Amino acid sequence: MTDLIQKVADKAVDAYEALTHDQARRTGVVAARVDASLKKKVDPEVLALQMTKNEARNNRIDPVVFTAEDIPAIAKLHRANKRRPALTKAQTSELMRNQEAAEAGDMGGLPA
Repeated sequence: MTDLIQKVADKAVDAYEALTHDQARRTGVVAARVDASLKKKVDPEVLALQMTKNEARNNRIDPVVFTAEDIPAIAKLHRANKRRPALTKAQTSELMRNQEAAEAGDMGGLPA
């Protein structure tokens, strides 16, 4: 595929994803891109800079700043979820209920 055709195809995918993906889906897509980029030896600093620049443009009120140290964790999260979720909805709900109970001082008979 020529560079021009590839660029047009990439822009079309970006536009489609912007219209059809919620935050959870976008997060997974970006994590996959970060993982793939690291496998192709793209420098984590370059990825962090690009993501920070995009975030500044997309979220002007409260932009997130990425560092090179953040990038491997994003790839790790993607790899951890290849077959099944690393953290299920049921587990998350239970953990949040436990936290709310702990903050309220009600540990269901457990010592505080």
